[in-house]
Amino acid sequence: MLTPKQEKFVRNMVSGMSQYDAYVNSYNASNMKDKSIYEKASKLMAQSNIRSRYNELIEKANEKVEVKAEDILRELKAIAFSNGSDYAHIKNGKLYFKNTGDLSDEKKKAISCIKKTKDSKSIETYDKLKAIDMLVKYMKLFDNAGNETSTPSLKIVVTDNSNLEKVLYEEEEK
Repeated sequence: MLTPKQEKFVRNMVSGMSQYDAYVNSYNASNMKDKSIYEKASKLMAQSNIRSRYNELIEKANEKVEVKAEDILRELKAIAFSNGSDYAHIKNGKLYFKNTGDLSDEKKKAISCIKKTKDSKSIETYDKLKAIDMLVKYMKLFDNAGNETSTPSLKIVVTDNSNLEKVLYEEEEK
């Protein structure tokens, strides 16, 4: 069983603090020199009961934030396949932004920033080409040199380089 200060020290460590900062935050170290704090924190962390509790809390934290490959791929797909017309449209030469409350959760995932200034507003999305690149690498679409049984490679054609609004895929002819 840990003392309340030891428990606080361990929880501070699990939250990402250094040993030094966790010690200062958990114990009265106002009259201590830096060297003494480093030594005390190191000795405290070396205790088996402290290390055991630390490992226990880290394991619990890892269980709570389990991330699967499918989760990451879903996010990348949302970014890769979003486009400007998902967020705005032009009517009679005037730009109209769509209400974000009307957007699907998938479309919202691609938004990196919404800005409103004195004179204008903008919606920015995460880097579409980077998301596509990451998906292509994950799927190994270009790793088929000399291997006839693999997935055919794709050629990416950017049709509007200024806005990168439209990306087409064409199967590469052999």
